[in-house]
Parts: sequence; structure tokens; C-alpha cells
Amino acid sequence: MPAFRIRHETIYAYSSPVSLAPHQLYLRPRGDHRLKLGASNLTLSPPAEVVWRNDMYGNSVASARFTGQARQLQVVSEIDVETFPRSEQQRRLLIEMGVAHYSPLEGHILAPFIQMPPDTFEAVSAWIRKGPQAPKGTYDRLLECAARIRHEFDYRMRFEPGLQSPAETLGLHSGTCRDFAELMIAAARSIGCAARFVTGYVFTPNAAPGSSSPHAWAEVYLPALGWIELDATNGLIDDGDLTPVASAASGTELTPISGAYSGSGATSTMKVAVDVIKIA
Repeated sequence: MPAFRIRHETIYAYSSPVSLAPHQLYLRPRGDHRLKLGASNLTLSPPAEVVWRNDMYGNSVASARFTGQARQLQVVSEIDVETFPRSEQQRRLLIEMGVAHYSPLEGHILAPFIQMPPDTFEAVSAWIRKGPQAPKGTYDRLLECAARIRHEFDYRMRFEPGLQSPAETLGLHSGTCRDFAELMIAAARSIGCAARFVTGYVFTPNAAPGSSSPHAWAEVYLPALGWIELDATNGLIDDGDLTPVASAASGTELTPISGAYSGSGATSTMKVAVDVIKIA
């Protein structure tokens, strides 16, 4: 099975000494039958008191409390993971054996992952109608939407925080992986599927050291398959090169590192370097 060593370094530099408020760090994957977490190390400079918890989605979150002042904050996460992807044959087998529709209980529990604003529903539904109209099962319709996002839209780096709405991405015909994940989520919800936003990492062969960045994609819930990964940016489906870290109903709820600082007139700059190295 694929195995990776991942190093994620973030450095915030401040123009003058600042006091750091508590920070929330989504950097540690959850282990399950699709991912085995090995060695894991989190280093903060300046040092902080770190307490781990699970948020309402079950994600692992490190809450860090700092004392004193600092001119720089460095966060380094180092993890080893092994992934256990499903093949297309296995997915098709599960679909054949499973049911096609949500049970009343599933529909109730998954409601927050299905609901969407009416204007988003209308814009995304209109985009879907422009695609092939041949009768297909839900799974194939999802694959088709992911493929269309990959081929119809231009990937564009954007370093400012925040997300484009699906309607904005449709209008611009471009976006980041975060924007494509949000569009894929909206497409899935528009055909009645529960979907959520995932942040994590992707292995990119021949990437220069430190040149990668956190990645984002969508997961969609089908009764027969459970949560299935759909990375519309790279065209990856339930792929072993994806390492999920955390998930939520929307990308606005997930930032790998979040927190605040205070200091008279201080400004900040940020540098991020991610390495995903395949070790097996």
C-alpha cells in the first residue's frame, strides 16, 4: 500500500513583537481502515501548551496556548502515513451489493451536508444540465461532474484567504483546489447527495522540495460506498495519493492553522512549505 512522509512547515513573521492568541491546528489525520497513521510530531516555536481534542466532526484539533511575545511563529508538522485505496472494481462491487437511496435516518443525519442556498442550487443545476444528458446512475453522474470541473476550468493559484462561491467559479471558469472542492460539493448536493469539504495533502511526483501546499477536495456520501473522495483538481477518485486530515460541511470551517495576534501596528507575512515524499 502507498506510504508517505509528510512535512508541513508554516512560518508567520511579524513586523514587531506580538502577543499570540490561542491557535487551532488541523494537521493530524484521523486513522481508519483507509489510512494508518505512523510517526507524528508537532513542533511550535515559540513553545506552546498544546491540548488535543476532537471537534464536532470528529477531526483531531490541536489547541495551542502561547505566553509572552514573539517576532515569529513557526509550526512544523511531520507525519508518516500509509493509505489503503479502493479500486474501481471494488467500488463497482459495493454499488452492486448496496442500496441506491438514503434511508430516513441517513437523510436526517446527513441533512447539513445536503442543504444549499437556492441561488447556488439554480446556478450549479444549470451548469450540470449543459453536460451530457444520457441516463446514468448517481455514481457515474458524480464522476462526470468531477471530470468536467477538471477539464472545463483553469487552475489558478490564489494566496489570499477565503473561498469563491460555486457561482463565482462558474463565472470565472477558474479557481484553486479549494474553489473546485466547493463546486464539486455543490454539484453533488444539487443531485441529492451529501457532500463535505476535505483538507489534506496530495502526492505529486517530481515536486521540488518545499513546493507543495495543503490540498483540498470533496467527499460524497453514497449509501453503498460510504464517503468517497472526489478530487476534481487532479482527477483522483478514492486515490491512495490523497491523505485526508480533516473534513467539514464547508471549507469556510476548515483552515489548517487559524489564530490571531495583537501588537501595536504590527503586520505579518506567511510562508508555507509542504513536502509529500513517497516512502513505499
